[in-house]
This record gives sequence, C-alpha cells and structure tokens, in this order.
Amino acid sequence: MNKAMWDKLAAAGGVVGVVLFIIAGIVIGKLPETDDPASGVTGFFQDNRDQILWGIFIQGLGVIALIWFVAALGAAMRDAGEGRLASALQIAFAITFAIGAMAAISRGALAFSVADDGDPQTVQSLYQMAGYMDTVSGVIGAGIFLALAGAVLRTRFVVSWWGWVSAAAGLWAIVSSTAWNRDGLWSPDQAGFVTFIVFLVWTAGTSILLTLKMREAPAAQAAPTV
Repeated sequence: MNKAMWDKLAAAGGVVGVVLFIIAGIVIGKLPETDDPASGVTGFFQDNRDQILWGIFIQGLGVIALIWFVAALGAAMRDAGEGRLASALQIAFAITFAIGAMAAISRGALAFSVADDGDPQTVQSLYQMAGYMDTVSGVIGAGIFLALAGAVLRTRFVVSWWGWVSAAAGLWAIVSSTAWNRDGLWSPDQAGFVTFIVFLVWTAGTSILLTLKMREAPAAQAAPTV
C-alpha cells in the first residue's frame, strides 16, 4: 500500500477504536452503580472476572486504533497551519487516556485478584476511585475537543459546523467533570456516561470527516490544471 492508503487507514482508526470500545462495553456488561453496596460491587467483579479482563483487553486494542487516529488528525491540523493546536490536542489526548488507563487497570486489578481476597469496603473504594478518575479527566479531555474546534473554525480544513459541534463537546466535558455525586443525574454513572457517549460520537464523526478529506486530497492533486 502507498502512503495515501496508510493515511486513510490511520484516519479511519477513530471509527475502529469506537467499534472496539462498544464491543468491550458489551463484553464487560453493565457495571455496578457508584452507590451500590460493597457486597454487590465485590460480587460483580467475582462473577464476571473473565468478561472484565477480556473487555479491558479489547479497550486496549481500541486505544491503539485511537492513537493512530489522533496522529493522523494532528498531521492534518499541522498541514492546515495549526501546529500549536495539533500539539495541544495530542497532549490532552495523552494525559486524558493515561488517566483513563489507570482507571481501567484499577478495574482489571479488582477482577484479577482483589475482589476474591480483598475486603468489600476496599473493593468498593477502589471502584469508586476509578469512576472518579474517569469523570475528572473530562476537564483535561476538553482540550481535545476545543483544540479541534479552534483549528476547524480558523481554517475549515473539514466542514466548519463540526467546529461548533466540537466546541459544544468541549464545554460539556468541562461541566460534566464536576459530576461528583454518588447517585442521580450528576454522578459518574449518568453524566459521566453521557460524556463517554459524546466522546464516541465525536470520535466517529471526526474520523469519518478526516477519512473523506484524505480521499479528496489525491483526487484534487490529480485533477488537471487549466
């Protein structure tokens, strides 16, 4: 395959990552609520050990696909003259997903051994800590959305309305990072879950738009000049 084909595959990595994250969620199943009793949380990790470990493994594969996608997105932003915003997006991605990885590994550790031998209160505390890490990382993850919003609105290297969509996603990520309640709408189980859905939709949409842009570029270069 030539470079243009590899570029398209990298741009499509966002869609691949989203699909893998959805599959991982199906494999893991519905996680306990943040305010569930300690015995219920412990029982979930004891009863679903293999599903949780396989689900986290699939999430890891999804992150690999997203890394290629973010690299392609950063390159496209730099080609559009937005090198600073490209760097900001990639740094925000790295920090946000590092926090997310710690949260996922914490859940994996609970499934691997802690839930079998640990005190239920300790298991519940570790589980709630993972949920908090996912939630609070939104304030940094907002940098991903807002960096793209700035680049799109300034250069229109993809359709301009996607810049406004990205800006709205970034504002929601900032606000939802304060979802600290242990139950109800403003908790990681609900507001935090909405943020996750927003990220999946934004990633898939950006990936599709970027892939279409990659397809159009070779055609424009090959068009004869008059």
